[in-house]
Amino acid sequence: MIFALAGLAACGSSEESTTIGGTTFAQGSDGAATISNENGSLSATDGAAAANTQFPDYAPKYPGATVESALVSNTDEGKRTMAVLVTDDSMESVVAFYREKFTAGGMEVGMVHSSADSGMISAEGNGRKVSATGGVQDGKTSFTLSFSGE
Repeated sequence: MIFALAGLAACGSSEESTTIGGTTFAQGSDGAATISNENGSLSATDGAAAANTQFPDYAPKYPGATVESALVSNTDEGKRTMAVLVTDDSMESVVAFYREKFTAGGMEVGMVHSSADSGMISAEGNGRKVSATGGVQDGKTSFTLSFSGE
């Protein structure tokens, strides 16, 4: 299913949708693609559409970062988001920023790793789960911010 979404998101054609056996596949002209059925939906975005990804206060968009892509699932169990962001800042700065935000959001920080080349932080609490994981390549820090439990 994720490969189908990635293919749809990469098309960039005008808005189209197709329904097959109760599942609807929709492609927007802005780089968004959605698969939905009675169990929920899964949306993938890139480019301009990814920039519109909504981030909660407890897991905000990193200041100055560019959102390159996002995957959002909505089910009876809730909403889950995974966004890929890129910044010129170090991974150490990213981890420090999210440590502060996760703690301020009332969550308990679990795993933490931070070095010049890679990093990760996770936290949980108040019905929320969050993590930021990434590394540095070609002078840019790329990381995935995942959150659920809004």
